[in-house]
Amino acid sequence: MTRQRPISPFECIYFADLGAAPLPLYNMPEFVESLVRGRPAPGLMRRALGLLTERHPILRCEVISGGEELLLRVRDRVEPPLTVLDGVEETYAELINSRPDWTESLLHAWLLTDGERSQVVLGVHHGVADGRSAFALLDEFWQYYTALAAGADPAPERRQELPAAIDSRLAGSFPDAEIDALVEAIAQGADETKPAVLPTEGVGRPDRPAAARRFVVDRLEFAPETTDAVVAAAQARGVTVNSLVTGLVLTAVRAQLAPEYVPLTLTCGHGVDLRTRLTPELPLSTVLNCITGLQTTLTVEHEDRPETVGREVADQVAGALTRRDPERFLLAALRAGARGIAVPVPVVSYGISNVGRIPAHPVPEDMELLRFGGTANAPGMPPKIGVASFGGRLLVQNEYDSWAYGPEQMGRLRETLRAALTGLAME
Repeated sequence: MTRQRPISPFECIYFADLGAAPLPLYNMPEFVESLVRGRPAPGLMRRALGLLTERHPILRCEVISGGEELLLRVRDRVEPPLTVLDGVEETYAELINSRPDWTESLLHAWLLTDGERSQVVLGVHHGVADGRSAFALLDEFWQYYTALAAGADPAPERRQELPAAIDSRLAGSFPDAEIDALVEAIAQGADETKPAVLPTEGVGRPDRPAAARRFVVDRLEFAPETTDAVVAAAQARGVTVNSLVTGLVLTAVRAQLAPEYVPLTLTCGHGVDLRTRLTPELPLSTVLNCITGLQTTLTVEHEDRPETVGREVADQVAGALTRRDPERFLLAALRAGARGIAVPVPVVSYGISNVGRIPAHPVPEDMELLRFGGTANAPGMPPKIGVASFGGRLLVQNEYDSWAYGPEQMGRLRETLRAALTGLAME
C-alpha cells in the first residue's frame, strides 16, 4: 500500500521553489467557490472537510525531504483550516491573490459572509489537484455538507493509497526513440515565427493595483434562457460553444492588435486533462493534477468569422489529440529538463480553458445556490478565458494578471465578448 511516494517531475514544478522562473508555479493554489443565499454552519463545514480528507489521502499528505527528492507522505489525520471572513466580492478578490500555508494542510477553506449571502471557497495545492478535480471536490464537499445538515452521518471509505502521478502513469507509453527525437528538437530550438500577443500595458504603471488585487477574475454570466440561445446559435453554425467563444476571443484580439486589414499569427493555449487520455480513464473524482498544455497556431484575417476561426482551432486540437501530442510533448519536456536542456515557455496569444458542463451541486433546503466558479493564476501566465456551463448558466470568465495587462484592454475584450454573445442570443 503506497502511503509515501516521490513527488514526480511533473508535480515538482509546483513544489520546488525555482526562484526567478519564467512561470513561477511554486505553491500555486487552485480556488473553487460557491455563492449561496443562506449561512453555512462552520462546525458542519469542518466535518465535511474532514470527510474529504478521509476519502482522498493526497489531501492528508505532507511534503518531506527524501534525500535528493521531495516526497508526499500520508498522515493519519489532517484538519483543513477554515477561516471565516466578512464580505464577499471584495474579500474574494483579495483571497484569490493569497498563498495559503500548505505545511498545515494541502486543502484550505474559507467562509465569506455578507448579510444573507455566503461564499464557500476551497483552496487546494495545484501540485495535487487541477481545476477539474477541484470542482469535483467542491461537489463532494456539498454532498457531505447537505447530508450532515439533514442529520445524516455519511461515512466515506477511508482510503490510504496515494494515486500515482500522471507522468508516472504515462511512463513507457511511447518508444524511447520517439521521445528522444522530440527531446532533440527541443534542444535544437524551434525556428518559428512568434505569435502576436497583447502588449503588457500594465508593466511599470504607477497606478497598478496592490499585490492583494493583482490577479483579476472578470465574469460574464448568462441566464439559462440566454445560454440556451447561445448554444442554439453555435449549433446552427456547426460548432461547439467553446469553439465559438475561442473564435470570438481570437478575432477580438486580432482586432485590438491590428485594426487595419492585417492578418496576424495567433497561438491559442489549451488545457488538456490527461486523466481522459488513459486506458482506463481516471474518474474526475480522483484528486490529482492531470492538466498539461497544448498550443494551436493559425493566421487570423480581418474578415474571418469567429465560427470559422473556432472550427479551425477545434480541428487542430482534434488532430493533436489523435497524435497524442499532449502526452508525447509532456514526457519529452520532462526528459529534456532531466538532461539539463532548457525547455522554453510557450508564447501564447490567449489561453482557453474548456471546463465543460458542470451540474449544479446540492445545497441544504434552507439555502439557494446562486453561482459557483473557480480560478488559478500565477505571475507570467498569459490571460485566459474559461468557458463553462454551471447548472445551465453559461460562464465566460477572463482571468489575467493586472500587473501585466491593463484594465482598458481587458475591458474592451470583455465588452466585445458580452456584445457578441448577447447578439447571438437575440438572433
